[in-house]
Amino acid sequence: MPWRFRVLLLTALLVGTTSCHRGAARRAPERTCAVLSVGGAKGLAHLGALDALKARGVHIDCVVGNSMGAVVGSLYASAPQADLRARYRKFFSDYERETVREAKKRGTVGAAIGLLAVLLSGGSLAPALAAGALGAAGGASTVPPLSHERFTEVLDSFYLGARVEELPVPFVTFYQEPTNQGLRRVTVTRGPVASAVAASAANPFLFEDATLERIDPGADRVSAVPVHDACTLFPGSRLIAINVTEEPAFYRPDMGCEVWEVRVDMEHPANEALMGSGTDFDATYAAGFDAVSRALERLR
Repeated sequence: MPWRFRVLLLTALLVGTTSCHRGAARRAPERTCAVLSVGGAKGLAHLGALDALKARGVHIDCVVGNSMGAVVGSLYASAPQADLRARYRKFFSDYERETVREAKKRGTVGAAIGLLAVLLSGGSLAPALAAGALGAAGGASTVPPLSHERFTEVLDSFYLGARVEELPVPFVTFYQEPTNQGLRRVTVTRGPVASAVAASAANPFLFEDATLERIDPGADRVSAVPVHDACTLFPGSRLIAINVTEEPAFYRPDMGCEVWEVRVDMEHPANEALMGSGTDFDATYAAGFDAVSRALERLR
């Protein structure tokens, strides 16, 4: 990005010349954080959104995301210079291979697409619908039980046991845990990346082996697009919130961070998009890339 355009972009963000901008800061932010929403398969648009920021020379200093936003956010934060689409495809390939291996052990056909859709649904798939998706994807009348343990193990293998606090780009995600007073949101800034991401995508109503110790936070309006939490963790930052949900991000405009919210509107892609290829995957990726690119164009 030319030096002159960098200056124009920074100036535009500071004075709030785009309708996506709220909560202007009094001084130039010290860092820029990407905030990635929940959203199931629609969350694949986060891949395109991050690539668009990268292509325009917007440096991301930190990443905050929940559920599918945690999956994509961790892929980026663990290797910010790598090909993000290739990393996602590698993760899915590893997951599919392990699912097929377990399916064969049980004498059934693989159901990786449906299972991954359930895992990353952010709680939007009911158990009956989840079973139907698995059966359709696997083409079999019986399928392996939903296993949160397997999801965590594949993540840990993919990340080679990496820890959140050691990632090259600071990464934070959240999950909920029950208390005597109700659900409490837990911030994860340390520990294995696999455990952090898996906790953010956990849903005890969908996983036979899941416990109530950690619960996907996606049903909470504030956590769906964790802008407020990101500002609390990284005060005074510029927050670029990529929102693939159907609702605007919920936060106080006077919380002390500059917020640039990019809404990515699209049809819900078919579950096959989660394979990382095909028309729906390409369209969802493009939706994220184009939404961010258009927003940046408006800042010229």
